[in-house]
Amino acid sequence: MKRERGIILIVVMWGLMVLMVLAAELARTVRLEALTTDVYQQEVSAYYLATAGLQRALYQIVRAQQQGRNMLNMPGGLFGQPPGGFGQQFGLRPPGMLGQQTAEQQLDVWVRGDGRWKQEEFASGGYWVRVVDEAGKINLNQVDEATLRQTLANLGFDMESAQLLTDTIQDWRDPDPLARIHGAENDYYLSLPVPYPAKDGPFDSVEELLLVHGVTPALFYGREGPALRELFTVYSGAGGSVNLLTASPLVLRAVLGLDAAAVQDLVQRRSEASGANLAGLFPGGAGRGVNFGLPQIVTIESIGYLNESSVTRRVSAAVQRVGANGFRFVRWKDRIDGGETPVPQEG
Repeated sequence: MKRERGIILIVVMWGLMVLMVLAAELARTVRLEALTTDVYQQEVSAYYLATAGLQRALYQIVRAQQQGRNMLNMPGGLFGQPPGGFGQQFGLRPPGMLGQQTAEQQLDVWVRGDGRWKQEEFASGGYWVRVVDEAGKINLNQVDEATLRQTLANLGFDMESAQLLTDTIQDWRDPDPLARIHGAENDYYLSLPVPYPAKDGPFDSVEELLLVHGVTPALFYGREGPALRELFTVYSGAGGSVNLLTASPLVLRAVLGLDAAAVQDLVQRRSEASGANLAGLFPGGAGRGVNFGLPQIVTIESIGYLNESSVTRRVSAAVQRVGANGFRFVRWKDRIDGGETPVPQEG
C-alpha cells in the first residue's frame, strides 16, 4: 500500500511539473503574441504617418503648381532665400505678407526637388519627407560609356572598379549577348547559386542595379562609398541630361568632378543665386549633358515615426507633372529598406 502511494505521489508530481511547463510556455507564447501585436500596431501607425507625409508633400507640390509658383519665382527668391534688394531682405513688404511668405518658404522646401528633408509633427509621431527631382540624377539608360566611367572616377572609384561597373552596366542594358572585357552576360549570371539571365534591355528601376555583377547592397545603399541609388535614375529629363538646378552634392561631384568642399560651396551659392545668373556658377555653364530646368518627375520619399517607439516605416512614390494642374503616379513603393538617414536642414 505504501509503495502504491509513493508511485501515485511521483505521478502527481510529474503531472504538476508538466502543467507548470505548459503554463510557462503558454505565458511566454501569450507575451510574444502581445509584443508582436504591439509592434505590428506601431508599424501600421508609422506606415500611415509616412503615407500622410507623402500626401502632404504632394498636396503642396500640386498647390504650388496651380498657383504658378516654382523654385525660380516662389516668394523669397530661388530656393526660398531672400532676393536681392535691401528693402525686401529686411522685411519691407506689403502689410500682412511677411508671415505668409515665411510659412510658404517653409513649405516650399518640397517644391524645390533638391532632396532636402523636411520634418513635421503629426498625431503621436510625425514624418520626414523629401522631394527629389529625378532629372537631377544621371540616367542609367542614356549615359554613355565615357561619361559613366568618368562619373565613377570623379566619385573616387579606382580604375578597376570603375571599369568593372561601366562594362557590367552596359552589358546588362545593351541588346546583344556579347560580354565586354570586364563585363558579364548570361554565362556569368546563369552560373550563380540562384541563376537568372542577363536582361539585355533598359533598366526599369534603379533597384535593378542589385542584379548587376559588381553592385553589392552596401554599394547600392551607400554603406561602402557613394550610394548608387542616390546617383542614378531611370526617368529621363531634358534628353537625359542632368539638371544642375536640383542635383544633389553627390551628383554634382560626379558630373563636375569637384571635391566635396568645392561642391558644398557651390550648393550654398546656388541656394542664394537668382535664375538670371545661375548658369554662371557652374564650370562651363550649362554645357553638354547638363541643363537648368524645373522638375517634371519627382520622387517623394516619406518616413513615418512614433514618438514613443523606434519603429519607422518608409514609403516613396515617383510622380510626374501632367498639364498645369495634374499629376500621375509613375511608381509607388510601399516599403523601402535602407536609404539615407534624414538630416534636418534649414531653408
